[in-house]
Amino acid sequence: MLKHRPIFMKLPLKTCLFLILCCPLISPANESFENHSHIRKLVRSQLLTLLDTSNGEYELRIQNIDQRLKLKKCSNNIDIQLTTEHVKTGKNTLKVSCNSHTPWRIFISAYIKQFTQVLVAKQPIAKGHLIQESDLILQRTDITHLHTSYFNNKQKAINYITKRRLNRGDIVSLKHLTKPILIKKGDTVSIIAKSDGFQINMKGIALHNASKGELIRVKNSKSKKIIQGIAVNSQTVRVTL
Repeated sequence: MLKHRPIFMKLPLKTCLFLILCCPLISPANESFENHSHIRKLVRSQLLTLLDTSNGEYELRIQNIDQRLKLKKCSNNIDIQLTTEHVKTGKNTLKVSCNSHTPWRIFISAYIKQFTQVLVAKQPIAKGHLIQESDLILQRTDITHLHTSYFNNKQKAINYITKRRLNRGDIVSLKHLTKPILIKKGDTVSIIAKSDGFQINMKGIALHNASKGELIRVKNSKSKKIIQGIAVNSQTVRVTL
């Protein structure tokens, strides 16, 4: 038993010597390179400062850096710049560089999604339906690739007429709606002509359909003169002299 004790004692000693000699070499080697995770955090922070959060919420996905890429520790602040003039939803490319005695430069892609509250149909809505508040609901929606207009306020869509059928969950766009007809072609209307200090009232005939606030051409019933005014209500057209 005593003959084998020296051999047993040598094994832990070798292990200890290996750890003592190698660990100091490994640690400084790691510390001499930039941490990839830290660089990605810097990129994320830079993008967040460029985004207008009043337009909704954003989700960022930053490209991973190839683990085989060794970037020397930067003695100066790492510089991060967009390769385009403005940040945008979708794909962005950023130049990340170090300007020091051991300079380096890499390009990182970042994908940005934008979410906001969008008005959608709460239930199926038929074509020609007069929109009411109960027909609509605000829903958090990914608008990153949304190329149509949308509403984020119910009041802006109420009392419009649908131009086509909308399914439940469909985004309500201005292209889907039209204002209800206020004055129809052939209707008899009151023409109110206003100027500084006086007002003239006369009767006229509408020459085409018009919604509230739209321009409409009317014929003066007495003079037969054609006048253009604004449809105020179902019986009134206002003309400014």
